[in-house]
Amino acid sequence: MSATTSAPRSITKAEVATLVALTLAALVLRVVGSNSGLWIDEIYSLVDFFRVPLGRMVTAFPRDNHHPLYSALAHLSIGAFGEAPWSIRLPAVLFGTATIPLLYGLGRYVGSRREGLLAALLLAVSYHHVWFSQNARGYAMLAFFTVACTWALLRILEGGSRRLAFVYGASAALGAYTHLTMVFIVVGHAAVCVALLAMPSGRVM
Repeated sequence: MSATTSAPRSITKAEVATLVALTLAALVLRVVGSNSGLWIDEIYSLVDFFRVPLGRMVTAFPRDNHHPLYSALAHLSIGAFGEAPWSIRLPAVLFGTATIPLLYGLGRYVGSRREGLLAALLLAVSYHHVWFSQNARGYAMLAFFTVACTWALLRILEGGSRRLAFVYGASAALGAYTHLTMVFIVVGHAAVCVALLAMPSGRVM
């Protein structure tokens, strides 16, 4: 098996400091404005899903406006902090922020330190990612699980362990339980794997 990705490299203190700074900056950008008025789909989600009992919420799927895993986390956030715009958006803020170091890890794995940090920087200040990270819906979580799946798959293709297979399966399942379009990500991954298997022996990666 030949690999296009390089072996994992030790992370320097400067990288850690830069990544922490980027992640904190991303958190600030996502927190500011998170307590503004709700928009229409958020209101529908709050009334129809976030306020209902948890058992009913996670076992029913009345329509595609329901993002089950997000609804469950928003329900728990409301129970812990009370009902406010910022509290129902808190899961989106946290998952959106957590995607920054995760994307850095993926970028660093397939490229270089500089590319990983640049990817993290671009996502940290991305208008659309900030906006979806302030949206009480499952889209920021979907991005998080997509990056996690992709990283795990690359490691698996290079001879990863069963633990990585579990990470992939769990990320895919949680992503699909958040939003059904996660299925398309998994299908895309499967298509890539089939294409790689069809390549001549020794050219898997």
